[in-house]
Amino acid sequence: MITHGLIRPALEFIESTVQPGWRTLETGSGLSTIAFAMTGSDHLVIVPNAEEEQRIRAFCADNGVDTTQVRFVIDFSERALPTLDVGEIDCYLIDGSHSFPQVFIDWFYVRTNLRVGGWLIVDDVHVWTGRVLRDFLKAEPGWEVVHQWSGRTVAFRKTAENADRDWSEQRFVERRTRAETIGRVRMAAALAREGEFTEILKRTRALLPGGQRDA
Repeated sequence: MITHGLIRPALEFIESTVQPGWRTLETGSGLSTIAFAMTGSDHLVIVPNAEEEQRIRAFCADNGVDTTQVRFVIDFSERALPTLDVGEIDCYLIDGSHSFPQVFIDWFYVRTNLRVGGWLIVDDVHVWTGRVLRDFLKAEPGWEVVHQWSGRTVAFRKTAENADRDWSEQRFVERRTRAETIGRVRMAAALAREGEFTEILKRTRALLPGGQRDA
């Protein structure tokens, strides 16, 4: 059996934190699915490959792990989550597709279902998409980083309900936008000091509708 899973400290966190009867959810499957099953939580797994469900259930049956509280939805999470009523969630693991924009879709459609005081675990934050989600949440009110393991996995506690806010009120987005704007202004100022007005004009035209940036 080939398994995919969280690193050991993250698995141990699930085993020691999740309580019987909790409602839990994960995108993706693997060792984490077995860990959730062992806690006795009411667990929902969204994974596109039916063979993964078969392998996990077979492994659990062979090793005395009860999976009667584990339910699989065989579909891509970006398709399934907008259509599912998952109810209130106590712990949510994002570990499905790490492509863009799936990571952000996985978070968006469950963020309000996760209860205040509940746990959000984001795996593979060394991948750009996971890292952006981690950094965004670290800057947002209502999310507290409690554990970070080996630069690979991070666990957040949700401390307040999430309000929809304009981009200018989202710290991560606003700061990145401001930093990029400042960078462009500094570049223009440096070119002006050097008398490179032709280069400034070329860069300005590239920002206009239909403008072309140099390769």
